[in-house]
Amino acid sequence: MLRRTDTGWVLPEAGARAQEYLSSGEWSSESLHDIVLRRLGEDPDHLAVIDDRVRMTRSALYSDALRLGSALVGRGLGPGSVVSFQLPNWHEACVIGLASALYGFVLNPLLPMYREHELSFILSQCRCDALFIPASFRNTDFEALLARVDFETKREDRIFRVRSGREDVPTFEALLSEGDDIIEPPAVDNADVKIVIYTSGSTGRPKGVLHSHHTLHAFVQEGARFWGIDGNDRMFIPSPVGHVGGSIYAFEMPWFTGATAILADTWDADQAVDVIDAEGATFFAGATPFLQGLLDAASSRGSHLPTLRRFVCGGASVPVSLIARAQDHFRNAVISRAYGSSEVPIICPGIFTRNDAVHGQTTDGEIRVELVIVDSDGRPVKAGDSGDILARSSRMFLGYIDTDDEAGQFTPDGYFVMGDVGRRIDGRFLEITGRKKEIIIRHGENISPREIENALLSHEAISSAAVVGVPDARTGERAVAFVALKPEKAFSMEAMRSFLSEFGMARQKFPEELHIMDRLPTNSIGKILKEQLKASLVRPARPDVGSWEASQ
Repeated sequence: MLRRTDTGWVLPEAGARAQEYLSSGEWSSESLHDIVLRRLGEDPDHLAVIDDRVRMTRSALYSDALRLGSALVGRGLGPGSVVSFQLPNWHEACVIGLASALYGFVLNPLLPMYREHELSFILSQCRCDALFIPASFRNTDFEALLARVDFETKREDRIFRVRSGREDVPTFEALLSEGDDIIEPPAVDNADVKIVIYTSGSTGRPKGVLHSHHTLHAFVQEGARFWGIDGNDRMFIPSPVGHVGGSIYAFEMPWFTGATAILADTWDADQAVDVIDAEGATFFAGATPFLQGLLDAASSRGSHLPTLRRFVCGGASVPVSLIARAQDHFRNAVISRAYGSSEVPIICPGIFTRNDAVHGQTTDGEIRVELVIVDSDGRPVKAGDSGDILARSSRMFLGYIDTDDEAGQFTPDGYFVMGDVGRRIDGRFLEITGRKKEIIIRHGENISPREIENALLSHEAISSAAVVGVPDARTGERAVAFVALKPEKAFSMEAMRSFLSEFGMARQKFPEELHIMDRLPTNSIGKILKEQLKASLVRPARPDVGSWEASQ
């Protein structure tokens, strides 16, 4: 496994499976730089990225990446240095992503929703060497936010504001001008770490997922093959580039496939219909709320989005009826559910064609990895039975940045324990039937109940707390908090919102509902019975239930 040390990243020993992936061609010795140069030779003026400000050609994106990378090398960064960014879906993120890949920096994408609670932990654990932030975005002052964030390697001369306009602080724009003297990118070993991306885990704190150039390139190539993406495609990308999916679509697909990335920094369904129609977008991947919103907006306006040929819908609780209605309305598109994780991307990328529409609606897609379904004793289940899902693939991550997070996550023969329960359908499709991990997936975001519970338990009024996820037709799932109070103490929805905000937790993690109980139900050893709490939601626990609409 790869681990961050004071001097860089320690590489794992090449194992038998690595040799197998190299021999099969799933891993390649060709670097991203090789691919970039080939694309430039084919057509340097082909549009690579479109956002709210610019339309960048391949040559413009490459030129800016060389300048940015050279400037960062001039400021002391080198192969293995961690470059973090907390940016919306802006073209500047694509420049940072390409520069990091070319110069061997380890990219660390961060979601704009993160606040000081998450940022302090992540930036400390990954030992951030350079950080890019927006001056402001969606009413958040990121400079003020960062002033409240502390991490050991924090250096003001390596914190760069994007779209700032200020001249008294380091900025992305000024950094580009420092890189006029281009430093030739070094040779990069595809076995090196390329990205450390954080995902919410059941441990109550984010887990740093490590991918190499090899594993991410395998991800891109499998997606491109299965979905048939090429230089004629235009990929509409509102999914955050702080996610493994959004980052791959925006940073890698334009080079590996020749497609154009169309970035949307906020989600507006009506605007999405306009952009998809105007730009001739062909591909869209996103969580349930994106598909629901797009279908509603397109239907109300009588648009069938004729250029859209594929929508890949991931995340929790994708209703069968939603896929069926979208398949019927978007007449030229393949609409399907999909399944994967940051650790093992696109385990099931969906279905091939509209001929498989029923499987696209009722399953989570065709299995495209080595996958085993086992019982509680680790033995393979009978065909069609449900069990724990184990997956292994050339695009599987290398490990977590903290080895403690790996306890119980791998089998002796290298399968990753997904934490989900499922069954095979017709031999080659997968249906997710349950989830062992206590993760809530709302608007496509992984939310850790334990993280929220730990925060709530630090409130002086609360004696016990539990957070559960329940299905929601619009968001996929919603978070519901149950608390019991200490004697003569009071608590309310407004108090919870205020407290979690002061705690420094991202607003998107706030529960939408609060139930105050005399006591939370427990078993004989004191474990809170969350299934019983979920069942109680059919009949409110007490009349003083508050609710609010969580920000998207």
